[in-house]
Amino acid sequence: MNALSRLVRTLRQHGLPILLLACGAASARAQTIDNARALQNYTLNCMGCHSPTGAGVAGKIPPLRHALGYFMHLPQGREFAVRVPGASNSALDDSELAEVVNWLLISYNREELPADFRPYTAEEVARLRRPALAEVAQRRAHLVEMLHRQGITDVKPSY
Repeated sequence: MNALSRLVRTLRQHGLPILLLACGAASARAQTIDNARALQNYTLNCMGCHSPTGAGVAGKIPPLRHALGYFMHLPQGREFAVRVPGASNSALDDSELAEVVNWLLISYNREELPADFRPYTAEEVARLRRPALAEVAQRRAHLVEMLHRQGITDVKPSY
């Protein structure tokens, strides 16, 4: 019996409660983004350093636009994105930080994301964001080197 046949049989036997449970589980995993709230939180918590466009400041502040998405190709890169001091120590709660990072990734980095990208959840951010990184530039350089070894060479080693 294939998976579809089992699903149909289960739905016939148990009906709507199973269907609602399945839908609820799927929606619990999904991270929705309120673009206006994410932009407001970016403006209040990130824009001062990374600029309104996410371009950063050459030689001082790394860009987020067309850069952050590359780090999503590595598990360590996902951790890095929420452990940099500005993110880790921000006043944003875990859900708000997940929303802002997801907004940045989807709005400014869609082309750089891996095909299997999955948005951050509040639970993942809570697990990863502490402690804040102390050696950010060194960690970033190491991650860029790892990306380059994987053939992802569009990310620049310095900023």
